[in-house]
Parts: sequence; structure tokens; C-alpha cells
Amino acid sequence: MHRRPFRRATVLAITGLLVFAGTAMADQLLADGDVVTPGLQGTRALGNVAAGAEVSVDVGFRLTCTGLGHVNAGQSVVLGWAGGGSKPPGGDIVSVTSATLDPLTTPWAPDGAGCPSPVPSQLGGAYSTVTLRAPTTPALGYMYTVVYTRSLTPEDPSDGSAFTGPATQVSFTLNVAGNTAPTLTVPASFEIEGNTTGGWTAVWSGVSATDPEDNPDPTPTCDPAAGSVLPLGTTPVSCSVTDSAGASATGGFDVTVVDTTAPVLSGMPGDQSLTTADPSGAIVTYQSPTATDVVDPSPAVVCAPASGSTFPLGPTNVTCTATDASGRSSAASFTVDVTFVAPHTASAIWLEPVGDGQDAFEANHSRTIPVKVRLFVDGVERSSGQAQLTLTPCGGGAAALELPLSWSGGRWNASLDTSMLPGDCYTVAASIDGAVAGTFRLELRGEASPARSNGQATSTTLPRKVGHSKPR
Repeated sequence: MHRRPFRRATVLAITGLLVFAGTAMADQLLADGDVVTPGLQGTRALGNVAAGAEVSVDVGFRLTCTGLGHVNAGQSVVLGWAGGGSKPPGGDIVSVTSATLDPLTTPWAPDGAGCPSPVPSQLGGAYSTVTLRAPTTPALGYMYTVVYTRSLTPEDPSDGSAFTGPATQVSFTLNVAGNTAPTLTVPASFEIEGNTTGGWTAVWSGVSATDPEDNPDPTPTCDPAAGSVLPLGTTPVSCSVTDSAGASATGGFDVTVVDTTAPVLSGMPGDQSLTTADPSGAIVTYQSPTATDVVDPSPAVVCAPASGSTFPLGPTNVTCTATDASGRSSAASFTVDVTFVAPHTASAIWLEPVGDGQDAFEANHSRTIPVKVRLFVDGVERSSGQAQLTLTPCGGGAAALELPLSWSGGRWNASLDTSMLPGDCYTVAASIDGAVAGTFRLELRGEASPARSNGQATSTTLPRKVGHSKPR
């Protein structure tokens, strides 16, 4: 974890002195502890530092002409960490970077000559960064001393024993305070509308933390985490944050997810109209609508009356209601109008040779009977439509023969070849457009030939009946 650095405006003050050989006094190299504040700051107190924290300080330098020994024009002073100095128990000098000061550009005095007036002075134009580690035990006035080595570049034979004077060094103090726990900020509990299947995708603002020692500030975590889907109802969210020294803070808030949006119906049937011959009504089927909802993946849809129900005569309002898991509902309706239409009645008048109004018509096997009939629907004679004769055995069973009727001569006609019939008694029915209009009983005399009976010849003596009938 990085700790908060001191700004260059608060540079550590360092005092240094270079003494060159062959002179009683030489140029001075002094530290500028505050490059913003005018003047040279010789020493600096760093104030309160967190236990075990590291702090980095930039050190600037100023070279001033003094005495008779001087740095040559064009030379630079190179400062490096000598590795010496002192540090308090539990503290450490982590690192000290070297600094090469800018070459002299200000008019300077040669060796053996005094300094011109006004006395020239020049900022070094480079910094040495000192990184210190504070002790872990809280206390006041911890002392550190950093010692620099010095050399000149480029070297000159006239430099001699330039570094016999006092070493360039810096001393500073700091106080170790107890670690302050971070401050956790969380939003107030809130209510929000669901926005996805199953609830709400958690996206919240206002969760943050600050810490007086850590930089950057520690990052809080929450459970459930942002991005989770919170279900309908109230979910407690627990948050915590821990700084680099292990101090922590906790907090939380409640999120109540609601679903106030009703589902949306789609595919509603349109109004319907139909007829029925049943005075009690008609069975009606329809395609039920579907429903969608933001939160509920499958809202229930119920329609009443239901598809497949018997609808009474007249208009009936069908209401379809969609309901989601939160109880929110929406409804739509359509109308089914059932109209009663009385069934058609059909009747027949049998013309000669069958005749009308008698019980039965008798004929010999193999005779072709010209059947002539007038057909009526709801009392109105019909001359068009689908008309036919259907022969069914008198004992019941499947139809033995179906013959189409054709209209001509003001009547419907068909030629009934009895040689096609293996039996001796049939009910003959005339129908128009599927409605049976009339029937008569056909009784055949004599024996049916083996060819006609398909190998099942029978010999039946039938009672002789005179006359004809008009079946109902």
C-alpha cells in the first residue's frame, strides 16, 4: 500500500557543507527544505506519521560562494548516500537517491580568490529523494540522520583533498501516531422497481471510504456485490473496508425491490360471431393470449369463460387476465356472439311408379326402377343442390348403395337397378344438401342371382304389399 507522500512544497531541509583542500574556507552546499517558501530551510519536522508507514521527501540544494576554495566553472557536485547516519529503533532509512547538481553558470571566483560582490549563489536543479520508514511504536520526536558522499565532475587536479571538511548530512524528526481506522460511507436504505427477470440488477452509488494514512483510499466491498440480481422483497447489503494497517469499518443498508408494473397481454383474440341450431348454445374454442412481465418470467393467464366452454345464445364477454408473481394484473376482453338458427326441414313427394302415401313398393329382383321425386327445404321446392338416393338394408347397417339424383322435367330423377342389390329389403332415402327429405320401403321378390348376391344367393318369399307410402 502506498502512503501519502509529502509535497515538494514541504521538502525536507538539509544542511550540507563542502570544504575543499588548500583553503580555510570553501563554497557551501546548503539544502533548501521548502522550494515554495522564500529562503533556505535547514531542517524540517515531518509531523505525525502512521505506525510503520513509509514517507518520501525530496531534498533540494543551493551552492553559495564562500572563502577561497571554489567549485570550478562547468563542474557539478554529485551527492550520494554514504549509508551512514542514524535511525531510531524500529525505524529505517529505506533509500536515498543520488543527485547531480547543475554545472556552474553564474560568474564565480577562481581558487585562491575571494568571492565577488554580490556573493554568487546557484540552485542545484536536482533533488535527492529520501524514503523513511516510521517505527511501529507510537512516540514523539523520532530522529533520523542521512549522510551524503560528495564528488566533483568533471574532475580537476586542482580539486585536491576537497572533501576533508564536515560531511553533508540531514537530520529530521517525526511523530508516530496510532493508526486511524478508515471511514466508510454507505447510502441510505432505498426502494427500487425491479428491472430484470427475478428482481433488480444491483447498481448503487454512495459506497466509498476514506483513510487518513492510506493513499489511495482503501476500496470497500459489499455483499451482495454490485451486479448481483436482488430478488423481490428486502435484501440487507453488508459493506466493509480495511486499511493497510488492518483497521476496518463496517456498515450496510437495505434494498427493497418491488414490482409495481403489471404484465402485458399479447395475442388477444378478436370478437367472434357464430350460429348454432342448438337452443342451449354452442361450444366455442379460441387461442388464449400470452403475457410478458419485466420481473416474472411466466405470468399466469386465465380467460373466462374458458376456451371449449358452451356459450349461451347472445353476446358473451370473454375476459382474459394476466397476473404476475407480485399480484399485479392486467386484463383485456373480446366478445363472442352466438345466434340461434333453426335447423332446416326437408320433405319429399314420391312420384310414380313409387307413388306417395303408401307403405311399401314391391318389385322383382333385377328390375330397374325409375325413381322420381320432388324435394323441398323449409317448404320451398329445390331444383338445385346436392341430391341423392341412399339404400340401407332394412335390418340396419352400412349403406348398400348411393345414387345421385339429377334435376329434369320438373323433378329429381334416378334409375335404380335392383340387380345391383343382393338383399330383398331396403330403406330408400332421398336427401338434399345432407338433409333427409323422405324415405320409402323397397321389397324385392324372387331370388337374387349368384352374381348379384356375390355368391350369397337367398330365396325369400316376401309378403305381397300393394300401394306406396310417403315416409316421414
